[in-house]
Amino acid sequence: MPDRGLRPPYWAMDSLPTDDEVRAAARRLRAGLAAPGLSQAVAAYFCEPEFAGLTFSDLGRNPPNEVTTDDLLAVSLLDIVWRPEVVRLLLGRLGPQVSAMLADIPQDTDLWDADDDVLRRVDVLWEALLAIDGIGTASATKLLARKRPRLCPISDHVVVKAVDLPGRTLQVLRCLLQDPEARAAIEALRPSCATGATLLRILDVALWVSHSTSAAARWVRRKAEMTAA
Repeated sequence: MPDRGLRPPYWAMDSLPTDDEVRAAARRLRAGLAAPGLSQAVAAYFCEPEFAGLTFSDLGRNPPNEVTTDDLLAVSLLDIVWRPEVVRLLLGRLGPQVSAMLADIPQDTDLWDADDDVLRRVDVLWEALLAIDGIGTASATKLLARKRPRLCPISDHVVVKAVDLPGRTLQVLRCLLQDPEARAAIEALRPSCATGATLLRILDVALWVSHSTSAAARWVRRKAEMTAA
């Protein structure tokens, strides 16, 4: 695994100020939301039984300030495999510590409205998760997205590739969502079977179906008669 000391904070607070690079990357993502066939591809992900769809957020118990077996199972639906020792730590000895950090992060704050203090609290939990041997950036962001679905976007290799601004992925997503017109464009992609999905989840699915090279994503694009980004 990569040296943990080289991993940036979740929000890389020193780069939070929006600059021309961040705005340009956000504009590229905004343009991609108008891709022909994207709405049909997003609908296929949420409505076809082969995919996680709303089960990622709706599965079992999801108490806001506790990591449960249902959380770990839900995250596993997004191609994450949990090591046995990680499961034991999150559900056992480290559970109270993680719960305390979750309790410090608001449940009802949207990413585009979050101030730097809220994002610093997310960083505290992020760093604690990455300190656990066996948890990487993909599994950590997906667990955060399950626990704070309005605030914490997924930042796996597909999203990083889509943003194409190394080290500043989350700043670009925040910048994108601070634009009301971009939020409206994402909302327009919502299928009727995904009324309960957060805007961040709709965006994550849109980026996945547009940029993933997996067989499943290629199948969705073919079904929607959509070309890859």
